[in-house]
Amino acid sequence: MTQLSEDIDELTAPPQKGLNFRPLSRIVQRKAILVIGVTGIASVATAALISRTQPPPVFAGNFQILVEPVSSEAKFAQPATLTRTSGAPNDNLFSLDYPTQLQILQSPGMFSDIVEQVQNRYPNFSLNDLRKNLVVERIGKGRFDQTKVLDIQYQGSNPGLVQFVLEQTTQKYLKYSLEERTTRISEGVEFIDEQLPDLESRVNEDQTLLQQLQQQYELIDPQARGEQLYGQIRDKEVQQLETQRELRELQTLYGRLQEQLQFTPEEALVASALSENPYRATLLAQLKEIESQMAVESATFNLASPEMQLLEDKRQNVLALLNRETQDILDANAYASPSAPSASPKPSNSVFSFQTSLRQNQIQQLVETASQIQLLEVRLNALTEAREDFERDAQEIPEVTRQYAEIQQRLALTNQTLNQLLAQREKLRVEAAQDNFPWEVISPPQIPLDADGEPVPLPYDSKKKLLAGVMGGLLLGAVAAVVAEKVRDIFYTVEDFEDDVEHPVLGVIPLQDTDEFRRLGPPSRPDSGLSGVIPSDEGNLSQFQDAFDTLYANIRFLYAERSIRSLAIASTEVGDGKSTVALHLALTVANMGQRVLLVDANLREPMLHARLGIPNRKGLSDLLTDKLVPNSLVEPLPPADNLFVLTAGKPSPKSIKLLGSAQMQHIVEEFKATFDFVIYDTPAMHHFMDAIFLAAHVDGMLTVVGLAKTRKSLVLQTLEQLSAFRLQNLGVVIDRVSSPSSKTVPDLYGGSIESESKLQL
Repeated sequence: MTQLSEDIDELTAPPQKGLNFRPLSRIVQRKAILVIGVTGIASVATAALISRTQPPPVFAGNFQILVEPVSSEAKFAQPATLTRTSGAPNDNLFSLDYPTQLQILQSPGMFSDIVEQVQNRYPNFSLNDLRKNLVVERIGKGRFDQTKVLDIQYQGSNPGLVQFVLEQTTQKYLKYSLEERTTRISEGVEFIDEQLPDLESRVNEDQTLLQQLQQQYELIDPQARGEQLYGQIRDKEVQQLETQRELRELQTLYGRLQEQLQFTPEEALVASALSENPYRATLLAQLKEIESQMAVESATFNLASPEMQLLEDKRQNVLALLNRETQDILDANAYASPSAPSASPKPSNSVFSFQTSLRQNQIQQLVETASQIQLLEVRLNALTEAREDFERDAQEIPEVTRQYAEIQQRLALTNQTLNQLLAQREKLRVEAAQDNFPWEVISPPQIPLDADGEPVPLPYDSKKKLLAGVMGGLLLGAVAAVVAEKVRDIFYTVEDFEDDVEHPVLGVIPLQDTDEFRRLGPPSRPDSGLSGVIPSDEGNLSQFQDAFDTLYANIRFLYAERSIRSLAIASTEVGDGKSTVALHLALTVANMGQRVLLVDANLREPMLHARLGIPNRKGLSDLLTDKLVPNSLVEPLPPADNLFVLTAGKPSPKSIKLLGSAQMQHIVEEFKATFDFVIYDTPAMHHFMDAIFLAAHVDGMLTVVGLAKTRKSLVLQTLEQLSAFRLQNLGVVIDRVSSPSSKTVPDLYGGSIESESKLQL
């Protein structure tokens, strides 16, 4: 089963995408004579062109310059090194930036000065000549062989000009190493001097802003001030909470005392004052005593008696004194008498009652609690106001802190830049006053000379041009081969087909000579049989039968879940071999014990009867037009026991149009009910639509492509049309393969069409 799955995946896998040079390789192999011919012509033409266009001799010279001290000790001894490294020399800190240095030496400004000097002797010399022919590079390309030497080369057709250019370039580079480097140091000092006033002004401005900010908000450090304010806010919050707690406790006590005494604090004070006044207490006692006497005397005397009148007078006198004393006490406490009409508040009647010592204590506690509540409310208001003041101040702190930090950061950066520029200016001044290391010419400008002292030209290398001509010829040959293939527009091999078409190749049929066919056996009657359908050669017979065994195995097992029982065999063009494929596929299936019906559905040019040597009196055309019983016209095809045939019958325009009708659908269903496998031979699809209409009724169709015969563009167009119509195209059968061993089609048991083993079903 594993091998079966692998073969199915190989057969149904789409062509690989991306770069694929195999098609081009096969094209070049097929058109090798054309490619070789074009390459040869291009090579000969290139060689002739080289021999006729021999360029003038070219002379080259060079010189070499040492641009750094050879040893690290010599470098560290330079004053510039000590000033640039603050007295602690480091080889990495003073290494020369060679890429930048090379760009400077080849810059337009450097070249312009050299060209100006050379033009004094050679007026036709130009900047383009120098830029094109002068090469400046560092000797040593690798990490471990790089040197501190620059090699400068120049070449041209005039040796005198070459020598003079090298000499002027030497002078310019040595001058650059001393004078212009010193000039750049001076320019650096001037640049620093230009920057200093602006930096100093910015420092003063930032310091002034910082001082104003500190004076405005009376602070030295905004962060410390913010922490102080937030601490004070927290303290006030704690005090507020404590005061609120005490206030709630006193308010609770106050409410309980009021509930017990039924007095306001003012009434409590009046009641206490009335009870504690000694004179009023004496008057109350006298009044009580007189009233007691009157009660005693009323038992003896009536109210009109003199004794009773005397007691009543005493009582009135004492009562008047008592009321006057009570009124004085009430006046002292801003209260009016209960009977007096006044705008002043009137105490309740319980105020004039005598207060016991317990109530006196409660009155005192009520008065004290009221006073404490007033004090706590005042304190709470003061704490709230103070907290709000601190919070207002704290809200300004973040903005002040940000401004303070920005000014400090800007001031620190400006001071740092100012200090660095001052220090660098002093270093540059010291370095400008000292001697710099000059570049050293270790190889003077020179052109190689021969034994006679004459300049030696560079050898002329024609191999590259000849090789370029050969490569160009190969390319032109390959292009010509591809164009020839496009013009021919055919598939040469099975591989060509698989590279261009996504449909799977289910069978590869070898090319056979139909003139050497033999009969399978004696026919059952003179006018029918299988003559001319089996190859006479035994070797060809085995190979031919293996191809159809493989084809049927692929159809049966690759599409086992769809149960293919009716199949249309079609082709793009006439002569692709579809009738041969239909006939031999029917014979192969019949030899495996299945009842097979071969139907000639080519109603335009029927030829299956001629191939089989049987008459074509009535057939499929008559079934479509006369609506006969389908099986009535089917004939057996001896000597095969299970093979039957239905010819096309007499062609008529009416029957051709009925291939897509319901009558044709009925015929197909009847044949499927009677036979195990039904094969329909159809007309070429490039010329007619018959096969497409018929394919809509069957379980699937095979497309036969004649190798090295059928036009590739027509095959692609036909397959695209089948996909557009969503027809069940099972795959492609490649016919007329002259060398089937060049491409094997795996069967469902892992073999191939070359294998000697037969497919046993």
